[in-house]
Amino acid sequence: MFLIGVIVNFTIISTLAQSILKGRVIDEESHRPISGASILVKGSTTGTSTDASGQFSIPYDSSSELIVMIKALGYLSFEAPIYTQDSLLTLYLKPDQNEIEAVDIFRKRKYSNRNNPAVELIDMVIRNKGQNRLSGKDSLYFKQYEKIKFGLVDPPSAAKNRLGNLSFFFRNVDTSVVAGKELLTLYMEENISDNYSKQNPSRQKKIIRAQEKTEFDPRYINNPNMQSYMNYLFQPVDIYDESIFFLNKLFLSPIADNGKIYYKYYILDTVRTAKELYVRLAFEPRNSTDLLLRGELQVSLDGKYAVKQANMSVGANTNVNWVNEFAIRLAYSPDRDGNMLQDTAMVRVLFGRGKTDAVFGERLSVNEDYNLRMPLPEGLFAGAPIEAKLDVNSIVGQDRPVALNPVEQRTYSNVDSVNNLKSFKTLLSLGYLFSQSYYSLGKVELGPLEYAYHQNNLEGNRFRLGGRTTEAFSDKVYLEGYLAYGTRDEAWKYFLRSAVSLNGKSIATFPAHYIEGTVQHDVFDPGRGIGFLKGDSFFQGFRTNRPLKWLSSDAYRFGHLVEFGNHISLSTNLTHQRRVPVGDLRFPLAIDTTQFLDRINTNDVQLTLRWAPFEKFYYRNLRRTTVVEKYPIFSLQYNKGLEGFWTASYNYDALRFFVSKRWFLNQLGFGDMTFSVGKIWGELPYPLLEMPNVQEIKDRHTISYELTNNMEFVADQFIKFSYDHQLQGFIFNKLPLIKKLKLREVFGAKMFYGDLSASNNPYNGVGGVYFDNDEEGNAMTHVMGKNPYWEGYVGIDNILKIVKVEYIKRLNYLDHASINKERFRVSLHFDF
Repeated sequence: MFLIGVIVNFTIISTLAQSILKGRVIDEESHRPISGASILVKGSTTGTSTDASGQFSIPYDSSSELIVMIKALGYLSFEAPIYTQDSLLTLYLKPDQNEIEAVDIFRKRKYSNRNNPAVELIDMVIRNKGQNRLSGKDSLYFKQYEKIKFGLVDPPSAAKNRLGNLSFFFRNVDTSVVAGKELLTLYMEENISDNYSKQNPSRQKKIIRAQEKTEFDPRYINNPNMQSYMNYLFQPVDIYDESIFFLNKLFLSPIADNGKIYYKYYILDTVRTAKELYVRLAFEPRNSTDLLLRGELQVSLDGKYAVKQANMSVGANTNVNWVNEFAIRLAYSPDRDGNMLQDTAMVRVLFGRGKTDAVFGERLSVNEDYNLRMPLPEGLFAGAPIEAKLDVNSIVGQDRPVALNPVEQRTYSNVDSVNNLKSFKTLLSLGYLFSQSYYSLGKVELGPLEYAYHQNNLEGNRFRLGGRTTEAFSDKVYLEGYLAYGTRDEAWKYFLRSAVSLNGKSIATFPAHYIEGTVQHDVFDPGRGIGFLKGDSFFQGFRTNRPLKWLSSDAYRFGHLVEFGNHISLSTNLTHQRRVPVGDLRFPLAIDTTQFLDRINTNDVQLTLRWAPFEKFYYRNLRRTTVVEKYPIFSLQYNKGLEGFWTASYNYDALRFFVSKRWFLNQLGFGDMTFSVGKIWGELPYPLLEMPNVQEIKDRHTISYELTNNMEFVADQFIKFSYDHQLQGFIFNKLPLIKKLKLREVFGAKMFYGDLSASNNPYNGVGGVYFDNDEEGNAMTHVMGKNPYWEGYVGIDNILKIVKVEYIKRLNYLDHASINKERFRVSLHFDF
């Protein structure tokens, strides 16, 4: 049982009804202070938690008796009555299990998998994973409380006193989490959710009933993106998964099917209590540089071999950047049938360089009210797997099982206050300009900055002023546009796009439903589609294979998009476009080379069906960036050319299919695959056919080729493929001395293969237009032979933690004029 020691000096803090209760929480066995213990006044929302020395302070009503509830991870919960004369307490907590009947110690010796009782035990754990895995239950419900925090470690002392009206924000530091460290929370989120899962087919559903989180000025900080990123970094941990995902990396679980290949195991002792028998098992990596964990497991010996507790961390030599500490603690409790169910999970990480910590992150989740026999209603799993259905009668403060300490309680109000400070708004606006390339004026923001100037052989110096509206203007109407001028061609260009919501909800968030219209007058390299960003940034002007031929284009587009809850979307567009060759671009007719095609006018109807199961993304206005996970993305696109009106001259059909997927391969890192195939029917000039994209990145379906020239290949039936792999140091980690540098291997390849039908091949003399030549008279466009075009690369990443060097080589079609056969690329690459 618990011992409650009331220390001397029973000083009454206040003779008034409102008093302050102070005390310490101590481990009953080791007499060490317990940090992070939760102290909650029963029947109220008043609570706190202990600091690094186990101390706490909490206000209470001294006019009546009260009961405080004490909880700490790894200790039995306890309720203690407090009397009016109590003002300074010492509370002793008993560890979860401490009545040891028998202990068998195995010292470490030369390691072997043969005749090793630790390895035999791990075999039993692996063999029984299916029945012990929480997500493998046929029908499951539990209630979950989550708290995610992110912020600074040891903020500069000058910030507390020398930042004027900002200083108060930097004084709200927490000393209860990490001994000797001050933590300033910048972001905090709490969720209370109902969680359901079933098998055959496997489905999960999380419905958030109550939520509270910090929010910064939305003009500069996209708060939903911050929330998505925090939840992406600190994902739920399941010891029964093959790998534990963190920082876009997979750390192999110590009970993975192939764990014995990478881990060593040692039995520490066998513990028998009044209720159970379990083994304490230590594990460590065979190679300390690999993406592996070290720590201790507690495994039950009741025949189920379930994990009762797991304490895991990342070693100092692991090939991970900027992480000084990464710790995971999982606790499981048996239900009435003996099933071990996760009740608490804590993940904490300290980011920094060397011994200096700079940033911290923490995720705490508490699961309760399990029901493995709950009948699940029809339609429960419809829609997105995670949905927020906030209940007005459900408040986080009333249901949180772990009380916030005073520092945490002030975090929400402090963020609200700092948002109103002019100095803070100025700081955010500068940060937004440098990070997002836009300058906010409130309802409108100007940019992108990198597109303000560009240089090419047609326009000379190109100057551009662009901008877009924000949610402060409207969350249901969106506008973006630019005005540009070229000093050599002395011509103005412009772009305007508008979109209007049709479902009465925000136009940017999922599921969206809107109509849009676009008008654009500008110059394009052949094969490029219309758009706000069209590859004319400042840095693109330095490409060795930059465009040399141009089309002046006038385009008008009307579109419609509708998204469904299962992440299926349907978009429809009608585009009228008039293209005129400018500069030295010529289109001589194949049937009569003395005649030239002077314009290409089209009406194009496009239908796109897209399916992205379980997709998560970051967004700003209508632009989305998919959070790349293991789930594939599929698209099916159909285009129809309509001739005979609005001066359009071409009738055609085109069908394209796209798929992209990331493959997580545990210790072998991960690979990104993109594949597309398509066919175009109709007699068309080659700018309307398929050309490989050159150094262009739009979305996960776009393959960007590094060593092809603009307009180099053309096809009306084609296949595209790319594969990029990051080995995460799997090979370099095995090399003596080299492994200390924490280098990482990257490699990949890209392929394009296509054919041109006889009706579109000008060299058959049937139809079409001849391909243009460069200044030396060499053909710039080619029909492919029997072999596909290939380029590949190998590289070393993580040089000095920030540099990536790649060697890119073109593997065939080396006889084409003015090509680059190989190149080195050096880039800055920040990765964990």
